[in-house]
Amino acid sequence: MYAVYHGADGIRRIAQRAHRMAAILAAGLRENGIEVSSAPFFDTLTARVPGAAADVVAAALVEGINLRLVDADTVGIACDETTHRNNLVAVWRAFRLTIGYHDIDRLDESTPTGCRSSGAHSPYLTHPVFSAHRSETEMLRYLRRLADKDYALDRGMIPLGSCTMKLNATTELEPITLPGFADVHPFAPEGQYDGYRHIINDLEHWLAEITGYDAVSLQPNAGSQGEFAGLLAIRGYHRARGQEHRDVCLIPASAHGTNAASAVMAGMRVVVVKTAGEAGEIDFDDLRAKIATHADALARGDGDLPVDARSVRSEHRRAVCARPRGRWTRSTSTERTSTRWLV
Repeated sequence: MYAVYHGADGIRRIAQRAHRMAAILAAGLRENGIEVSSAPFFDTLTARVPGAAADVVAAALVEGINLRLVDADTVGIACDETTHRNNLVAVWRAFRLTIGYHDIDRLDESTPTGCRSSGAHSPYLTHPVFSAHRSETEMLRYLRRLADKDYALDRGMIPLGSCTMKLNATTELEPITLPGFADVHPFAPEGQYDGYRHIINDLEHWLAEITGYDAVSLQPNAGSQGEFAGLLAIRGYHRARGQEHRDVCLIPASAHGTNAASAVMAGMRVVVVKTAGEAGEIDFDDLRAKIATHADALARGDGDLPVDARSVRSEHRRAVCARPRGRWTRSTSTERTSTRWLV
């Protein structure tokens, strides 16, 4: 959507501006004796300050800017579409340089234009959609047309797919656009996301208290990765108890496709349990047979329950759980409505 709104020309202007800011920044550093890497760069450069990199990074932090501490002698600096002149001056100050706003125009005029590149150039974003929506109103109408073609929770039940898309309420989407939530950099250093950590810790504690689990983790975020993390935990549990041979994972034939894939990635052997009837319920005869066959090697039973996905119906969970000696420990993936049972 970013490219749809800006188009090829807009993306090019944004890129050229980001590179220009980086070029002016580098020119100011070089002019004042700071060694800047001679390698071609687009928006990110490295500067060498022997033995003083940590001091420069700390000084920039006081200015409200995060620089990258590459090593004791090297600092990494990145510019983007949000970089302004005051940011350039603040970075120069962090290097203890005396140049300021009045030098930016001079450096701009004296610094060569263009980004050095050895690669060939070819047209991009040539589809008409990238040149048809140049006002906010046009963009809004385009988004509405796309939404009208979609099938979403406000239209009916979604059988399978990303729960991130289908289960987030509108009231949840608005607050995450607030600057305090939306503007946290994924590589923000320690101490700059205490609010996030407080929220995450609180939610983990509350979920553990509500469910009765010993602990709850909100990582990783994706449902497929969450089930994979749960499988790794189950494998680790059996290894820690000297039961490496317990590697069989029972999965219903109607389960979500990622279940079997995640089990294989975690080093487990997948054994498919038949489903029966129009409702896709577990075939209990087949379940009993599979349990008997693999009794000594069972590591996990999977009761995947995507909404209306013709898998293990919730009213039969107790019966399924009772089959293998009545002892299962539950590991739940919270993004997707699914449960893993550890024998």
